[in-house]
Amino acid sequence: MAFLELKGVEKFYGKLRAIKGIDLAIEKGEFIVFVGPSGCGKSTLLRMIAGLETINGGKLMLDSKDITDAPSSQRDLAMVFQSYALYPHMTVEENMSFALRLAKVAPEVIKEKVSKAAEKLNLTSYLQRTPKALSGGQRQRVAIGRAIVRQPKVFLFDEPLSNLDAALRGQTRVEIAKLHRELGATTIYVTHDQVEAMTLADRVVVLRDGMIEQVGTPLELYDSPANRFVAQFIGMPQMNVLPASMFPKAGQAHEIGVRPEHLSIVAANEGQLHGTVELIEALGNETLIHVNLGTTLIIVRLYERTLLQLGEQVGVQFDPMHLHRFDKEGKAIFGLNKLSGVAA
Repeated sequence: MAFLELKGVEKFYGKLRAIKGIDLAIEKGEFIVFVGPSGCGKSTLLRMIAGLETINGGKLMLDSKDITDAPSSQRDLAMVFQSYALYPHMTVEENMSFALRLAKVAPEVIKEKVSKAAEKLNLTSYLQRTPKALSGGQRQRVAIGRAIVRQPKVFLFDEPLSNLDAALRGQTRVEIAKLHRELGATTIYVTHDQVEAMTLADRVVVLRDGMIEQVGTPLELYDSPANRFVAQFIGMPQMNVLPASMFPKAGQAHEIGVRPEHLSIVAANEGQLHGTVELIEALGNETLIHVNLGTTLIIVRLYERTLLQLGEQVGVQFDPMHLHRFDKEGKAIFGLNKLSGVAA
């Protein structure tokens, strides 16, 4: 039996069915990331697991125990909020020890746990400061430290890095990954950031409209998306999707997808696709070429500098083995891909 298991979990707001019968099994020590567009239900689902939202249907099991109706304080979970949720009048040490003091844990045990957590998070020299004297990254580490000292069965993170600037997000992401390796704790992490999902997760859960679209390792989702939604949601820039009518051997496919890095620019009289350079984004480590095919705009990713000019006519080449096929409902059609040409 899985360590944490959701069985047909549902959430209603009046007549609105926000979470639509979710089934998910999470193993002990796994790092699971929930991703999806705004309003997909990822934060709601996390709050249901935490006990901050009522579960209106289904069951939630933790370590073989039914906690569906258990109050949040009795679930043995710890949540790290996007807003940090620190007490402004308390020191770092007091914030980190707050839950333990409420539980009337012995002072010497509290001191030891806070000291160890502070050392792991490089907060030892900040223990007597209040939150207003800390940077955003330091405040986030205090919030994480407050969760660590409780030694919960599961850590829950609700978009913890969204309030940080790009440099701090990268640094804190690395710290969270390192911390997970050291603690080996079961973790559920909500984010809209694909880089966080791809680099942190053992498995990614892609949600849309209160339902799971696909669960898998980051590379499984990238290489073998179950449908067009996942294909275009995972990966930046997103997968190019073209009408199957452009491909004479498309078979049952309604649309054909290909990732920008699986395309290359060739001479105007070569390649399977032909168009005009509409935009060039030189990003230093890569160059994104936007090509107008007449009815469709595609993006080609190059890992080199280019001498191409705006308005230049070019050919675009692809390897048929890197194409993705989707039916009318947007579901992936798997199997050997024998697409070899493009309609004139």
